[in-house]
Amino acid sequence: MNTSTSFSASKNTLIIAVIILVVAGGVLFFLNRDPSYQKESLTIEQDLTPIDLTQDEKQALQAEGLAFPSGGDAAAKNLQTVRTSDELDAIEADLNETDLSGLDAESEAIESDLSGL
Repeated sequence: MNTSTSFSASKNTLIIAVIILVVAGGVLFFLNRDPSYQKESLTIEQDLTPIDLTQDEKQALQAEGLAFPSGGDAAAKNLQTVRTSDELDAIEADLNETDLSGLDAESEAIESDLSGL
């Protein structure tokens, strides 16, 4: 009977050791994963910078029928401005204040511009 109790205790010890190793391996995996796979937020200003065109390039584009925006786009700025709260009331207020009425016309204009290239 002593041998059976000893075997049962070593079996339980082995199971506990395996569980500890699995948990420790999981913790090490999550602590040492590659940070390049983590998501990060980029604003348009960080990711895209405008290209300065020469006067000849601007004239050539205008000759093709492409117009340049006259400074900042107020509608785009409004879409980028949201409340920082994650409360449902703040999210609902942001959604209600977002004007998406002209998106179809703008998407058609972009598609028209791209089909001419």
